Amino acid sequence: MGFKVYLGDIGASCGLVTDENAQVLREDGTHVPGLYACGNDMDSIMAGTYPGPGITIGPAMTFGFVAARHAARQVAANPCV
Repeated sequence: MGFKVYLGDIGASCGLVTDENAQVLREDGTHVPGLYACGNDMDSIMAGTYPGPGITIGPAMTFGFVAARHAARQVAANPCV
């Protein structure tokens, strides 16, 4: 399995706040059920800085994988939900 990566020169340094499973958090710290974020939609792991183009690619791939695994475990644990 793979995907194409296209070069670009923009990125984001702020976005939705997530936990270690890429689950989106509300202001009170609770999860938004079934909502995950990664890449430019996720608050930057670079603490609000933008070191350069492509900096969001690695975290996007990593947290996309983490989110997919977490979501799959949730479905396996609660197949009727």
